[in-house]
Amino acid sequence: MKQLLAFTQGVNHPSARLRIAAYAEHFLRRDWHLRMHHFDSGMGKAQPRAASRWQHATRRLHRGWQTARAIAALRRLRPDEPVIVSRELPVSRQPFLKAQNPMVLDIDDALYLGPGRERLLELCRRAQVVVCGNSALARELAPFSRRCVVIPTVVDAERFHVRTDFRLNGPLRVGWLGSSMSIEQTLLPWLGVLGEIRRQVSFELVVISDEPPSFLRGVGWSRFLKWSPAVEGSIADHMDVGIMPLQDNPYQAAKCGAKLVQYMAAGLPVVATPIGVNRDIVVDGVTGCLAVQPDDWGRAIHHLAGQEKLRAAFGRAGRELVVRNYSIARWADRWVDLLNELARQLD
Repeated sequence: MKQLLAFTQGVNHPSARLRIAAYAEHFLRRDWHLRMHHFDSGMGKAQPRAASRWQHATRRLHRGWQTARAIAALRRLRPDEPVIVSRELPVSRQPFLKAQNPMVLDIDDALYLGPGRERLLELCRRAQVVVCGNSALARELAPFSRRCVVIPTVVDAERFHVRTDFRLNGPLRVGWLGSSMSIEQTLLPWLGVLGEIRRQVSFELVVISDEPPSFLRGVGWSRFLKWSPAVEGSIADHMDVGIMPLQDNPYQAAKCGAKLVQYMAAGLPVVATPIGVNRDIVVDGVTGCLAVQPDDWGRAIHHLAGQEKLRAAFGRAGRELVVRNYSIARWADRWVDLLNELARQLD
């Protein structure tokens, strides 16, 4: 049995769950044993500026402790055992740059646009392979990498409860699922638009995230649900339509569409901004609606609210598309082939 160790941002971080941990059983069937080393990156938690030297010192100590844990984990590996590094590292990258193990760097966001660009590119140069969640990321990182491959963000389609009854028992439930790290940049800018649409079409906005967004306080037509694996797997019980609005900027254009494939895996119709991979995932008029302007969003929600058969048709087609193109089962062999290639290079 070949060993594989993945370093991630945290046990519940979407990148760790969807892009790496979900493949564990498939890896095992192909003679790869996946182990996870989770950092506490602080993502999803409020990170106020340190107001005292004590807070600065505490953060430095925490980072040092996590770095020491990473060093210990790397030292326990044989030189031929690969490591996967998920996204950026919340610890010193020096142990990873010096380690002799083959490295795969997995990227699912435009992190090169942030303040950690040079640190990220250093890891790109170190890795034998950079796995990107879409072609936009691969185009940007290929010049800094020995090899870049695209493996989209996909889902374990079998863990979702699939919607089969599309009747409404009240107002249409328009749902948004995602992390608190992105909600202010993606959903908040569209809140006013959704409020205007609600004047013509009655609906409830359902938000599922790790933390309740402050901007929903006082929005009486919204409801918050705390994220958990169980809630995620049962989103078909909590919403009737899934939405993915985006802003037209380079960072959001490089998103990997995770929430869309989750909605569709649950058999839900979707409405999305046609930016980045959203244009590939959503087949307009077949699995859902692509909407650019506020009027487009209004028409899409109006049609879906009033037509049970349309919701059902979109939901069934979306589920079929995800199983065929965006499921763990579809992409597991690509990951395993990549790992086997790394292993052969060391023989």
